[in-house]
Parts: sequence; C-alpha cells; structure tokens
Amino acid sequence: MKNQSLASYIIISFILTIFFIFTIFPIIFVLLLSFKKNLINNYLIVLKNYDFGIYILNSLLVSIVGAILSVLICLLAAYFFYKNKTKLSSWLLTFITLSFLFPAEAKVIYNFFIIMKLNLLDKLVSVFLPFLVNLYTLLLFIQAFRYYSKEIDDYTELEGFNIFQKIFLIHIPILKPYIITGFIMNFLTLWNDFLWPLIVLQDEKKYTIQVGINYIAKSLIFEPLYFSAAVSISIIIPILIFIVFNRYFSVKNTVNI
Repeated sequence: MKNQSLASYIIISFILTIFFIFTIFPIIFVLLLSFKKNLINNYLIVLKNYDFGIYILNSLLVSIVGAILSVLICLLAAYFFYKNKTKLSSWLLTFITLSFLFPAEAKVIYNFFIIMKLNLLDKLVSVFLPFLVNLYTLLLFIQAFRYYSKEIDDYTELEGFNIFQKIFLIHIPILKPYIITGFIMNFLTLWNDFLWPLIVLQDEKKYTIQVGINYIAKSLIFEPLYFSAAVSISIIIPILIFIVFNRYFSVKNTVNI
C-alpha cells in the first residue's frame, strides 16, 4: 500500500514538474531576452521612445478604478441576495448567471453600440464600464456571506446600524480576504484585456499596456529586445500586486469568517 502511494506521489510530482517547466519557461525566456546586450537600457528605451510609461499609467488607472468599482457593486449585490432569499431574487441570480454563459466576444458588438450611444468612445472609462459586474466576484461574495455569522448581522440591526454602516464598518473588515481576492481577479482581467481596449480606444496616448505592446510589435522597426522588455513590464506589475496583497490570503483569516 505504501509503495503504491509512493509511486502515485512520484508520478504526480513528475507531471506537475513538467507542467511547471512548460509554464515558467516562456516567462524566463522573455525576461532574459529583455536584459540582453544593454541590460536595463532596453527598458529605458521602451519607456522613453514608445511612451510606454503612459500605457502603464492608463492600465493602472483602468485596472484599479475598475476593480474597486466592480468589488463595490458586486459586494452590494451579494448582500442583497444574502438578505433577500425569495423566489424573485433566485430567478434574478439565475438570469445574471445565464447572461455570463455567452462568450465575451459575442457581446462585443452590443457593448460597443452602448458605449457609442453614451458618447464614451476613446475614453478610458469605456474600457472598464462593461466589466463592472463580474459573475465570479458576485458568486464569491454570496458564498462569503453564507459563511458569515447571521447572529452578528442581527446584532448590528439591533444596535441601529443602517445598511451602509453594516457593510463598510462590519462586513468589509471581516470579508477582507474575499474582497482582496475579488479585487485581484478583476484587476488582472482589466490589465490583461486586449480586444476591448483595442476597439474603443483610438488615441495612442490613451492606449492600455496590452494595446501598447501590440503597437510596439507593429512598429516600423521591430526590435525583439524592446518587445521583450515591454512584455516583461506587463508581467512584473501584476506579480508585484499579488505579492503586496499575498499576506491577506491566509487560511486562518478565511476560516475565521
């Protein structure tokens, strides 16, 4: 029995190691290529000559603001579904879930016409506006509220707390690990999005980082070293965001909820 378990452990470890190598190799290759010849000079050229610093700021603005608004909207919606356990709310949640089963590409045309009617084309707000409601974040918060102690919620009502006091003074501090998770997931979605910003943004000064990388790739003089430096920057920043908030992803904090 022990030999069988050991053999299974070795096989699984081998498969995971191979998977890890195939996953991490492209990232390491791009990072090493970006430092070739001139070390950090490739990064300086990208930031200076290609206005890549502006693309980074645009992406940070879109990703941070969009992620915060999405978390706030989904948190309020999740609290509604948590408190109103009626047939109407169940049907509404089912309808919202079904709407997200359609591929994102299938909704691009409709989103584009809505943004155009609102006169928001070529504005950064149009990049995150269609993504303010995220199904994963909504379901994550609903599940978090189900683990939440109902006695504490009832106690706050007896103390005279209104809905906003309960959410911002009680729920948000307690549900911090879930909120940080939702923020990071929405941040990465907006940060890595390429198709939608490419459609709604026309001014080069308003490009996000992924569209900026595409712009560098299609430049008249394509330089693999500069392209690798740009891709490395787009990888490093989300990693830094995750490292900063990683301390909130503890099993202890999650269980306490």
